[in-house]
Amino acid sequence: MNNNPWRSTSVRCALEGRSFIDAKRIHIHSKQEALEYLSCYGFDLNDPMDVKELEELRIEALELIQDELLQENEFIPQAIMDVKDISWYLLNASGDGDKTLMPWSAALLRVIHTLTHSYSHLNDIYHDAIREQIFSRFENHIVRQKDACFFGKIKLVDVKLRAVKSRRSVAMKLLHKTENVAADIFDWIGIRFITKYRSDVLDVFAYLREKHIITYANVKPSRSRNTLIDLNWVNQCFDRKMSIDEIRKEMQSMEYPSFNKAPVQNQFSEASYHSIQITCRQRIKIKQPDGKKFCFYFPFEIQMMDHYSFIKTREGLASHSEYKKRQREAVRNRVLPFL
Repeated sequence: MNNNPWRSTSVRCALEGRSFIDAKRIHIHSKQEALEYLSCYGFDLNDPMDVKELEELRIEALELIQDELLQENEFIPQAIMDVKDISWYLLNASGDGDKTLMPWSAALLRVIHTLTHSYSHLNDIYHDAIREQIFSRFENHIVRQKDACFFGKIKLVDVKLRAVKSRRSVAMKLLHKTENVAADIFDWIGIRFITKYRSDVLDVFAYLREKHIITYANVKPSRSRNTLIDLNWVNQCFDRKMSIDEIRKEMQSMEYPSFNKAPVQNQFSEASYHSIQITCRQRIKIKQPDGKKFCFYFPFEIQMMDHYSFIKTREGLASHSEYKKRQREAVRNRVLPFL
């Protein structure tokens, strides 16, 4: 029993700015306290709908742990697989139960906690309308031919519109973020441009501006990431009165920017991964049954890279599979530190 309320795990996490899922233990020592905790969290165990949702979350969390985090010779204890009462897990995680089940109960609660935040209310309800309104701005300028793809008059290797981000993918992303549930998901919708040359990326950005396909005023500055083009070098070229064609030619033989010049925000990105990413928001308009409009801003991510950089994402340390492996290992260490 925690007799010193000032040393409460919850209080310390809040004051120290730590994520609650990184706490070593919680302090819930009675069935009544567990019920009150769940009620404050938003779940009423006397409500059949809440009980059903918690059970669905429990099963989803068990599947995520089994599929993503356990190695071949590791297994979840049968009691953790079988017991449905969430208050039982809260008591176990607090040390009031089978001590061998304490770390497993805490691990399951960490994942359930994250899954409850791995969705977007607006995305769930207005999924199709959001995508139609955002993608249509781009699709009106994309021309696909038998052996070529154009964005306006800019020849591309390809352009991909990603319309779905799975809940598990979101949960894994949140589980490796320091802020965890406080972190926002900005890439429910993604658009990737693959150009032949690096300089073509600047043409795409200019075209987006000239045709008002996106509004740069709605770009989220803290989410902008550039490890593809050294803009300081480009400015120096203009200062030397070099033409755009001269800059294009010289850029092709240049090395990619180092991370010292283009710091990376994602801890799992590898040094040989090069791209430009921005997060923008678009005002979505939904017509309601009463004829009124419901309007809100929704984020989407734009990623751009040249063909060489794209090929590198398919091999070596910069590949997507290696990125996911690093992410999975970090999540495993966070959720299952006892293993």
